[in-house]
Amino acid sequence: MVFNTEKWGMLPYVIPFVLYLLFSQVAASYSGLYPWLYIATVIMVSGATIYLLSGRSLIRPHGNILPGVIVGTLGIVAWILLATSPLDEAVFSLLPAWLRPEPRLGFDPFNEIASPFFIWFFILFRFLGLALLVPVVEELFWRGFLLRWVISADWEEQPLGVFTLRSFLWIVLLFTLAHPELSAAAVYCVLLNLLLYWKKDLWLCIVAHGTSNLLLGIYVLLTGTWVLW
Repeated sequence: MVFNTEKWGMLPYVIPFVLYLLFSQVAASYSGLYPWLYIATVIMVSGATIYLLSGRSLIRPHGNILPGVIVGTLGIVAWILLATSPLDEAVFSLLPAWLRPEPRLGFDPFNEIASPFFIWFFILFRFLGLALLVPVVEELFWRGFLLRWVISADWEEQPLGVFTLRSFLWIVLLFTLAHPELSAAAVYCVLLNLLLYWKKDLWLCIVAHGTSNLLLGIYVLLTGTWVLW
């Protein structure tokens, strides 16, 4: 099936993000089944993403990834420092209850899973989700689609990385509210927006996001700060 670009052009940008958000929320709602449901989420959303991106040139991989790696590393250092500081508690106190995000599940596979093999099997899929799938689906949505759609309903006519203050502020606000680590998410979104404005390259944003999530996963494994993933 080939989608009509004019009618369905947003689907590859939006559907993977919506599917991941929906399935991961369902998985988090059933803590006893979480490992299996998360693995199923990664498999299903990866399949849908590959299908929707097939035959398109929405992402153009290349080897000049150093700017993305640098921004991703700086971004996750800032994220960890801010997420583990008391700043968010102060921010939460200023928000109405309905705007306060739910904390992450904080799933500890070493305590929740009995089988050593399945522990590492789950961790493998957690890293695949964190470092490969999430960067693609989130960057396609936030900076590939929504950042341009806020500028104009004719979003496909807007070049990647075009700056308007309105779109910049809206994306930072919405990205922040979509994460329980408010201050960390705000700073991180600003950094990735700036990377896109600088390089006009969505691939580098994906690399930055993937670098951040890979390093975050390693940090969580080394420190046991499970609430961060």
